[in-house]
Formats: sequence, C-alpha cells, structure tokens
Amino acid sequence: MHELSLAEGIVDIVERTAKANNVQRVKKVRIAVGELAGVDIESLVFAWQSVRRGGCADQAELVIERPAGRAWCLDCSKEVPLKRYGDPCPICSGYHLSATAGIELKVIDIIAEDIGNDLK
Repeated sequence: MHELSLAEGIVDIVERTAKANNVQRVKKVRIAVGELAGVDIESLVFAWQSVRRGGCADQAELVIERPAGRAWCLDCSKEVPLKRYGDPCPICSGYHLSATAGIELKVIDIIAEDIGNDLK
C-alpha cells in the first residue's frame, strides 16, 4: 500500500513547514491528487489518520482536490478528457495518448490553527 508512504510524505512536508514557520498546530492540509495519479483516495485518508498522530497535524483535516485527467491525442491532435490510463481517445478512438493533466500529487497549502494563515 503505497498510500501509507504518501501520507508519511505529506506529514513530513507539513511538519517541516510548520517548524520553519514556528507553528505549533495545523488545522487543515489541502492537497491535489490528480485523477490519473494512481492513488486510492480511501486508503490515503485512512493512512493520513494514522500517521498524523502525535505531531503538529494531529487533528488536521485533510482536504483533497481531484484535478481531472486530460491527455493529448497524438492521432487526432486534440486535448481530450482521460479518466484512466488505457482508455481510448473519445474523439478518434486512438490509443496514442499522452497525459497532460490530472497526474499531480502535491500539497497545495497548510492552514495553521494558531494564526489562521496559509503556510507555503
């Protein structure tokens, strides 16, 4: 389950950022997990609830944004929506697609409980 290591990485980013900004408690962490990122959201949330314990993010809410998948079709030269890898182009039914969006996995912002400001 790689979602556990992803959650640990998120907590590491949160803790390092909080320490650098003298923040004791984090209220909310907002992340982007693209539709094509290959992450099981339920497993990530479950892992987050475990790994955040005991640190500055102990009670922090994890807010997950899901950017849609998009791809460039090399056959018809159009950008198209893509729900999952292996699907054909919805325009020409070709399979020569290169993902252009929805592949990200990143921390967008961290909201500190004690000062209410975004940390970047």
